Amino acid sequence: MLRTIEDKKQKYWFKLDNAAKIYPAANTRRWSGMFRLSVTLKEKVDSFILQEALAVTIKRFPSFNIRMRKGLFWYYFETNAKKRPIVKPDINNPCAPIKWQDNNGFLLRVFYYDKRIAIDYFHSLTDGTGAMVFLKTLTAQYLHLKGYEIPAKDGVLDVNEQPDSEEIEDSFGRYANSKQRGRASEPKAYHMKSTKLDDKDISIIAGITSLDKIKQLAKKNNSTITEYLAALLLYSFYKQKEKEGLYVKPTRIAVSIPVNLRNYFKSNTKRNFSLFLNPGIDTILGEFTFEEILKQIQYFMKANLNQKTLNAMMTQNVITERNILIRIAPLFIKNFLMSIAHSTIGYRPISTLLSNVGSVTLPCEMQEHIDRFEFILGAAKIHTPYLAVVSYNDTLVLNFTSKIKETDIERYFFTYLIKKGIPVKIESNRE
Repeated sequence: MLRTIEDKKQKYWFKLDNAAKIYPAANTRRWSGMFRLSVTLKEKVDSFILQEALAVTIKRFPSFNIRMRKGLFWYYFETNAKKRPIVKPDINNPCAPIKWQDNNGFLLRVFYYDKRIAIDYFHSLTDGTGAMVFLKTLTAQYLHLKGYEIPAKDGVLDVNEQPDSEEIEDSFGRYANSKQRGRASEPKAYHMKSTKLDDKDISIIAGITSLDKIKQLAKKNNSTITEYLAALLLYSFYKQKEKEGLYVKPTRIAVSIPVNLRNYFKSNTKRNFSLFLNPGIDTILGEFTFEEILKQIQYFMKANLNQKTLNAMMTQNVITERNILIRIAPLFIKNFLMSIAHSTIGYRPISTLLSNVGSVTLPCEMQEHIDRFEFILGAAKIHTPYLAVVSYNDTLVLNFTSKIKETDIERYFFTYLIKKGIPVKIESNRE
């Protein structure tokens, strides 16, 4: 049973969920599993009011109001009751590596710049769905303190309401019960040749376009927006591999796509509850058109996006962590093994990643104050661009992030859309 929001002295702790466990083990001074969600308002952000809104909002989210602690066998979360997160002016390079002691121990960082409120999240805390609920609730509370009445609906939580215990549930543990376990074997994937940026730098290239026009384009091909964009991302990598040699091994090109498991299993958790599907093509079979790649992705997604198949994948992940040998291994051994696995096995079957948090809905009373939302993925350990997608009203924002100098993938991607008659406004942090 959760304590009341006003009870600051009492603490509670809980285990990291199945998806969260890899990130502290893989964390280094150069890389952390980070992502960013931000909202641009129609008036300049008042940092003092934002700080007040954050102090109230963080208490409403028990699984965010925490700090990381080390146990003998696992990391765990503990309520960070005596301190509060501090809002700061925004930085040039978002999603920077995190240290447990930074920001008073909180695993999220709240920034402001001009009209923008941005939050960098450590992935052990939550996935894109939980993170968006936090951002919307924080923004609503900020607007409330500015004198606007914003109702608690459409993903905005009531900050005066006691949290439901389901909000901190480990839904992996609840639903992972399949008799069939695992997923089909996935061969090593192509990783493009590239030139690494300096450690502290990150390349961000955003394309801003019309959601309605992209919808129409996807509809013409009988696909979802995610399928269409994933196919275009794969096609961009295919064009790059064409320059490097289609038949040079490895010949598989694959894109990793996070799946929100709440769409298939009833859950109100604000923690992680997603897993990854990795559709792709194999260029050993010959040349591919965009349309052929799109069909391959559609077949793959239709075959795997169902409760039974997803449960088998989820169960394999959960069963692995429940293995008695893994459970009794000291944390330093787990960290060593998981860090190696993340850097090698984790990236082995994928060439890139596309994450789409979908279209943001807001209470009508809130919409008039909001211009747009953005989503940014932290750069991968491998030298490849990742693509993050979010939309609000008719504005679709496509953010590429990487730690490399080359921009060929982004150029292929946006050029294709422009040739299809889709206007794209390009923004970048690069000179």
